[in-house]
Amino acid sequence: MKGDKIKILRVIARLNIGGPAIHTILLAHYLDNGIETKLVVGDVSRGEESMDYLLDRYGVKPVYLNTLKRELSFIGDIKSVFSLYKIIREFQPDIVHTHTAKAGAVGRSAAIIYNLVHFRFGKKRIKLIHTFHGHVFNGYFNRFVTSVFIGIERFLALFTDRIIAVSDALKDELADKYRIAPGSKIKVIYNGYDLKPFLDLGGTPDAVYAKNIPAGRAVTITIVGRLVPIKGHKFLIQACSMLEFPCRLIIVGDGVLKEELVELTEKLGIVRKVDFLGYKKDVIPVYRDTDIVVLSSINEGAPVAVIEALACSKPVIATDVGGVRDLLGKKTGSIAHGAFLCERGILIPPANAESITTAINYLVNNPGIGYDTGSRGRVFVSKFFTIGRLKENIKTLYTEVLE
Repeated sequence: MKGDKIKILRVIARLNIGGPAIHTILLAHYLDNGIETKLVVGDVSRGEESMDYLLDRYGVKPVYLNTLKRELSFIGDIKSVFSLYKIIREFQPDIVHTHTAKAGAVGRSAAIIYNLVHFRFGKKRIKLIHTFHGHVFNGYFNRFVTSVFIGIERFLALFTDRIIAVSDALKDELADKYRIAPGSKIKVIYNGYDLKPFLDLGGTPDAVYAKNIPAGRAVTITIVGRLVPIKGHKFLIQACSMLEFPCRLIIVGDGVLKEELVELTEKLGIVRKVDFLGYKKDVIPVYRDTDIVVLSSINEGAPVAVIEALACSKPVIATDVGGVRDLLGKKTGSIAHGAFLCERGILIPPANAESITTAINYLVNNPGIGYDTGSRGRVFVSKFFTIGRLKENIKTLYTEVLE
């Protein structure tokens, strides 16, 4: 490989709102020195917002594959496999690197077929890398469908040279709980983001969580995420209806559940306390006016909303799912109703409105603790979740796999 560029075919099913899309676009942009990348993306689902605007911001020009979608489609998925096979044959990548479940299945299948067909003609074997930004083994499908997906992932892992997990907890689940692949094949590489605007906000005295909330002022609670069942918005809305002090709930994001969630606020009598802002390209102004950030998800990988909130020095309450515990750090004390104080926030059980209420009450009554956890969070993410660190980790992995 000396003197030659490493050729990467990067595949993601869709650039919908969320960490995987941001992560993939940033890698396509920043991995330029000694690396040539071709990015293939599919279509967003109906009702989803797209992050295509980031492609223009970072000067990334992808190949669009309109048959590649999140939804299961036998004919569409077969077409996607053979379209990717054709791209592989023309581009001749050294590595096919896939992101998210559907792209992982379709992209790796195409590369496996290529290797089986062309290896006997003396062609080099293309290396396969897949990144789990989370998984669909909990909270998405029934037990039978989930078991089928686990079987598919185990099969594909046999042909995959390296699997990336975006958190230590996610690696443990993949290796030990679901037995997708042995731990020796799974490497933990934290996501990296352009956090400067968030870190700048978190470093200003007026933006840091106040050590004393003025009496009578409504506490602003914010959640950022798609309005879909897996994000657990209804539990946060229920929790806010149980708070006995003035509060304002800001919901940033859009999705299929919006109408249902609006109806829930009406049923609980808190319509005037809840603002649905829709999707925001720039969330800095929202964080600036936020007292507490909540993540109520039932399943996650390493949620970008928590990373951004910590970069802004905001106190975070988040469910103990996926890689969240890695973000919030060690437990330092028990609160009540399953809530635990951690180094960089409060960890709560999923699908539990009472725990959310307890955690919010705790932070309101102990603002100094919220200030300290937010400050420690800013230091933590500024060290481990930068794009520079991600770039070096990925380049090192590519070199190791090829050698």
